[in-house]
Amino acid sequence: MSKAQQFKLNVNLSDRLANYLITQPDILKKYSGCSYIVFSYKNEELNKLNIKLIPGLKLEGKTVVRAQETSNPDNPWILTPIYN
Repeated sequence: MSKAQQFKLNVNLSDRLANYLITQPDILKKYSGCSYIVFSYKNEELNKLNIKLIPGLKLEGKTVVRAQETSNPDNPWILTPIYN
């Protein structure tokens, strides 16, 4: 996958995450100021590439949150802080 493809897919996932977060004020408040790394429920190639982005985000000094997309429309995202 090219960097351009990775970027395009991440923008699309990030847009879906943002649309979800604005409907969930408690979650948005809990993770305010964090860096998010998005993971697709169906694209493992993208997920492997995104894992490699985590160290760079951690160097910025912010908490990094793993945003895992799910296939469940009632709970479309699972957010987990990354501590290691």
